[in-house]
Parts: sequence; structure tokens; C-alpha cells
Amino acid sequence: MVVPGPNRWVELLVGRYIAQLYLAVAALAVGMIFGALAVSTLTAVDKQSLAAYIHSFLQLEAARPTWHGVFRSALAANLKTLGLLYLLGVSVAGMPLVLVLLFFRGFVLGFSVGFLVSQLHLPGIGLSVVAIGLQNLFLVPALAIAGAGALAFSWQLVSPARRTAPHAVLEGFAAFTGLVLALSGVVLVGTLLESYAVPLLLHMLGSWLSRVPR
Repeated sequence: MVVPGPNRWVELLVGRYIAQLYLAVAALAVGMIFGALAVSTLTAVDKQSLAAYIHSFLQLEAARPTWHGVFRSALAANLKTLGLLYLLGVSVAGMPLVLVLLFFRGFVLGFSVGFLVSQLHLPGIGLSVVAIGLQNLFLVPALAIAGAGALAFSWQLVSPARRTAPHAVLEGFAAFTGLVLALSGVVLVGTLLESYAVPLLLHMLGSWLSRVPR
């Protein structure tokens, strides 16, 4: 199997995966909306407990960046998510589960940002950008594209056309596998930012953020 070249990647992303990319982005967006709305369902005690944890974390980061041992666990978690999307993509019944996985990823992001902004207001926006937004500039697009590829190939497996064009399935499998491998590099960049750049920025901003009134 030959891995497609750069021109072929553009064709795959813009042509073959465009409809599925819309679905993947929609699942993420809906998850973010529901996550943000879920903040309002928390009780006062839950909000107080989470806010206390955030302030403790900020004080810890202000004293010393906590990047020791973060990279391996973060990379493993991010690659597991990417790998799960790949496994769902090569399975016949994976299409709905891909959308569910993307929805929950969006839900976590929406809830995290929504809670920080609702509790910390303007400092919460800054904290969201630094602690959540930086690495997800790479992670979220990578997962969305991987999800689109998974939806496309999973559909190809159940499509009646595969019986008349088995070579197209092999080509699709090679393209999807190559795409996921390429996206692993994007995930690596996002994880490096999450593990090293984010703790450093939080340390630099920690003296200000930790003084935010409770």
C-alpha cells in the first residue's frame, strides 16, 4: 500500500472527508454547548469545591511549574483518544460511536471553559486561553479530522459499492491509516505544549491568577 502524497492529502481532506468533517465539527460544537450549559446545573457546594481546587492549583503553579511527569501521561491519553477513533473507523459499527466520542470531548472542553469563565470572569477567560486553548489549537483539529476520516472509512465499509470496488476499500484504508499517523505528529505538538508551555505560562501568570477573589 502506498501512502498518498501531499497533493492527495489535500484531495482527501477537501474532497473525500468534507461532509464527514462537518459532522465531526458539529459533534464537537454541540458537545461544547451542552458542556457550557451543564455548568448551571452544578450546586453551590459543587461550584465552591471546584473553585477551591482551581485556586489551590493556581497557587501550586505560581510556586513551581508542575511539568514533571506530565508529558508521558498526557501523550498516552491523547494518543489513546486518537487510537480509539482509528479503531472505531475500521469497525463496521463505529460511526455513531465516533460522534459520541467527539461529543464528549467537546462537552469536557465546554464545561471547563464555561466553569472558569462563570467563576473567575475576566481572569477565567485568560486562564482558559492559557490552560485549555493553547494545546487544543492542535488537539481539537487533529481529533476532528481523525473523526472525519473514521466516519468516512466506516461508511465505506458498509457501503454497497465496496463489493464492486474492493480496491477502493484498500485505498481508503491506506489513506485513513496514513492520515492518523500524520495526525499523531499534530497530537505530539499539542501534548508538548500542554506538558511544558502551559505549566510555564501558568507559573508566569500564577501570581496574578491566584489572587483572584473566591
